[in-house]
Amino acid sequence: MNKLKIEHRYGILSGILLSVWVLIEYALGFHTTYIEIGSYSGYFSIIIPLSIIFVALHEQQIKNNLLLSWKDGINIGFRISFYSAVILTIFFYYYNTSINPGWIDAMIEWQRKKMIIGGATDDEIGRFMEENRRMNNSLGEMIMGFISTTGLGVFITLIEIPIVKKFQLLKIKNK
Repeated sequence: MNKLKIEHRYGILSGILLSVWVLIEYALGFHTTYIEIGSYSGYFSIIIPLSIIFVALHEQQIKNNLLLSWKDGINIGFRISFYSAVILTIFFYYYNTSINPGWIDAMIEWQRKKMIIGGATDDEIGRFMEENRRMNNSLGEMIMGFISTTGLGVFITLIEIPIVKKFQLLKIKNK
């Protein structure tokens, strides 16, 4: 795997690790029995792209033995996110159709119950249910997952480029 370009290697790794994260959540019942926990646990998966993009940018900087340019950093971060999104999209197609085809309906039902407890009107609940059924189908989930994975990765990259540059400057200064 070391013969692959940095963005390929880390993009594939990110996609696989995020898929494993989802499978662990499923195995723990966060998509079936303990949906409330699952509604929060997914946020912690951001650790994966945060770590992977940081390591990839740092590795690229060391490989080139000079400060990482914004252009190179954004290019690498985008590609990592893109490859990760492709793998995750394929995974979610399989997850939504074979592993746990009822999870979207279970999540919507859980949200409906929360709305009832919160005092929402029948009209508000009806609009919510209609909108969610329209948006949260397998194709919609895959498209939104692809877009959000790629976009989040670029956002993370924009935050991490100056951090990686700062680490390199400190390293140079301390030599």
